[in-house]
Amino acid sequence: MKFTDEPTSLEVRFEDDGTVRPRRFTWNQGWLQVSDVGRQWEDESGRHVLVMTGGHDTYELLLQRETLAWRVVRAPADRYAA
Repeated sequence: MKFTDEPTSLEVRFEDDGTVRPRRFTWNQGWLQVSDVGRQWEDESGRHVLVMTGGHDTYELLLQRETLAWRVVRAPADRYAA
């Protein structure tokens, strides 16, 4: 995986227990469907969520605390858009 810092748009559901369930997100000028949601954690920058897409690629998404904006902060190296 490669570290990045790209803005993204998400379709997401917030569960009653506070769990974030992304459904799909934008990447490389298109939408990627989320097939599985993995680990979630919070730190000083916000809430991090690991997701897997239908192509079995893993991405790390970040909901920034200050702006409430979503970002892709890690992506598969072969899928990275410079």
